[in-house]
Amino acid sequence: MIAHIPSGTSVSALAEWLAKSPNLSEGVALRRGREAFIDTVACCLAGAHDLVSERVFEAVRSSNIGACSVVGRNETLSAEAAALVNGTAAHALDFDDNFNPAVTHASAVLVPALLALGEVIGVSGGELLDAYIAGLEVQAWLGRQMIPAHYAAGWHATSTIGTVGVAGACARLLRVDAERACWALSIATSMAGGSKVQFGTMAKPLHAGLAARAGITAARLASAGVAGNDEPFAGEWGFVALHHGESLTTADRDEAASPGLAIVSAGLAQKRFPCCASAHRTMDAIITLMSEHLLQAAEIERIETVVPDYDYKNMPFDRPKDELQARFSMTYCAAVAALYGRVTLVDFTKKAVERHNVRDWLDRVSMYSMGTNGDGETGIWELPAVTTLLLKDGKRLKKEVFQPVGTIHAPISEREMAEKFRDCARRCLCESETEELYQRLTNLEQEKICDIVALIRTKDGARATAASAPR
Repeated sequence: MIAHIPSGTSVSALAEWLAKSPNLSEGVALRRGREAFIDTVACCLAGAHDLVSERVFEAVRSSNIGACSVVGRNETLSAEAAALVNGTAAHALDFDDNFNPAVTHASAVLVPALLALGEVIGVSGGELLDAYIAGLEVQAWLGRQMIPAHYAAGWHATSTIGTVGVAGACARLLRVDAERACWALSIATSMAGGSKVQFGTMAKPLHAGLAARAGITAARLASAGVAGNDEPFAGEWGFVALHHGESLTTADRDEAASPGLAIVSAGLAQKRFPCCASAHRTMDAIITLMSEHLLQAAEIERIETVVPDYDYKNMPFDRPKDELQARFSMTYCAAVAALYGRVTLVDFTKKAVERHNVRDWLDRVSMYSMGTNGDGETGIWELPAVTTLLLKDGKRLKKEVFQPVGTIHAPISEREMAEKFRDCARRCLCESETEELYQRLTNLEQEKICDIVALIRTKDGARATAASAPR
């Protein structure tokens, strides 16, 4: 099996691990990798015809001709351009997974890049899974050195740490030697960037596409012999220090190291709501409390939620003007959860955001920052979100949530994930195509990538470009 990256690892040892460790055979890792591919392909299909995906495609279609599949379209592009468009689509609706060790949308950058590069070189689904899990390990390795300080400083780790992880995954898929794997990681540090100032704009999902594209480019350049510094992360000018990370000693890394593969020990946090994860624990609490106490929205006077500072800063739009801002609005997400008992794709359209009953509820939701634990910024989900429903009869109902539904501590059921896949896929595919694609993805190790990507293309043009009418 592919062993996890040893603690205290240098870049040269990391590259050696990428180049020489045997393919994985860990059952839990394979299962979770399959689930990540299923979930991310679903998100790609759901976001394939979102406005940002359409515009990114139009920007590259004439100058990036190639043979790689673009989700939801019959046109093809170069591997890098396909990864750019598909990565943007994967993250367009903020329905894709989170990866705690790096605070990245790990799969939205890895899966589109690996599908595109895998289609070019003709690999099996098993090889894709192996490269995916390797890329996840690289993200975890770098995340342990940079999180939480990097994320708290305002960097969007999906487009910084994520780019390096994609380069490692693509180097693994290309089967380059250790020297070239090191160069791939090094070159990726020169291509990584992105601020959280873009939250609530089209540039936020674009970050995932840019990371997917850059990772392929870095690995291909290194494979062709383009060299980079062999210690790009350490030192005063290294990637970690320049990006507000912490230059850990070997002893620090030993203490911070996760036992076993990160996909097993930490897992991925799959989403049941298509919006920023910073709102999910509050929404979980609202829905749970209302269900347990058989409440209707009319019985609630106010909702108050106290969240860690990083969540507070991620949700700046108290009165969102469109669906982009609504995904980063605690007031909107909480109001929808209270009014409807669920939050789905149909709640994030311009028309849905303008619903009078929802707008009337926004002032009844208050969000407060609890700050940190007193020792500086903490990692994601190390502090709880505390939500209180203040009822019109004077009662107060409170719930504290550490882990949102979707983590390995509170997993989404296989049935719910299958429903999510079908709900997302039907925006591009007919029912029979959806079912065939789902079955092939559940059997990914035995599939050829050419057979998978043939199913994500739309053969007769886009079938659906918008969600159903809002409730």
